[in-house]
Amino acid sequence: MHSANYISTIDRYHEQSRSIRELIESIITGIGEPRLLTDQSALHAVTEKLIDLYPFVDLVYLLDEEGVQIAEFGADETGHVNRAMGRGKGMDRSERPYFKFYKSDEEHVHLTEPYLSSASRDLCISATLRIEHQGRVGYLVIDVDLEAMISFLLGDTLRRRIEPFFRVLYGLFAAAMLLVAGVLFYSSMSELVGALMQPGWAAELRLKPFEVIVVLTLAMAIFDLAKTVFEEEVLMEKDVHRHSTVRRTMTRFVAAILVAILIEGLLTMFKVSMGYSDQGGVASLMIFAAAALLVGLGLYVYLGALAEKALLGNSGRSRRQRVTRDDN
Repeated sequence: MHSANYISTIDRYHEQSRSIRELIESIITGIGEPRLLTDQSALHAVTEKLIDLYPFVDLVYLLDEEGVQIAEFGADETGHVNRAMGRGKGMDRSERPYFKFYKSDEEHVHLTEPYLSSASRDLCISATLRIEHQGRVGYLVIDVDLEAMISFLLGDTLRRRIEPFFRVLYGLFAAAMLLVAGVLFYSSMSELVGALMQPGWAAELRLKPFEVIVVLTLAMAIFDLAKTVFEEEVLMEKDVHRHSTVRRTMTRFVAAILVAILIEGLLTMFKVSMGYSDQGGVASLMIFAAAALLVGLGLYVYLGALAEKALLGNSGRSRRQRVTRDDN
């Protein structure tokens, strides 16, 4: 129903790149035993243990010295290792970045930039480690689901697992609000048709449009709220760790309420000016309340943007300082 937010995932990757590199290096060096080149049962056992400990690991495979794949294991749909995989065995991968740009004299483990996996169609990164055994040279490669790994590092795995359940609930709430908006719309149209078919007295005819507009305004506000909930919570992939996501949802929610209050206040003002109501004070308070709400929303958006900019600036400075220390 929704697509992954690749931009958010890539941004998170750059923010956590050092932690990601350290974790992947520790994983691949921990399993990089020379005997894996000649013992595929050992490679299967290692893959099984990896997937059990690190659910973000998708594939573990071996390349020979020329970059031809000689073995492969990975997780199936149930999260278990599939012994019968090997679908890439014998393929020449010498032009792939994780092999082509590996330079053993300059780096111990080569880590690629994020790319779309041909197997899972998700963003992933690959790590490569050179191993030698009995005069043979090979390359151990692991593919990692980037989004799942970032969730693992942020302690967000459990929330991601139950997120589909929340999406279903939000979808039901949005559908219920749409039904309420539909009932209100039908009611207002019935009132309008009744006024046209049986106009009655002139005074009643003047008041009828106000009653119809009040109901229509309420229906529109509920519809807009349902649309916001459905788009933000069901259709879109949200990054709950970014304040801008929460700020966008809050802005749309408050804006829908703000429009409803303004229309109601203006309608009440019109009725007072035409002599059909004595609620002028109430109408004025509604308009002032809407103005205060608009000012508060503006401050919230402005201060939230400043806070996020400061956080991103601090994060960027920290990354540059780490890079400088590493270069030195």
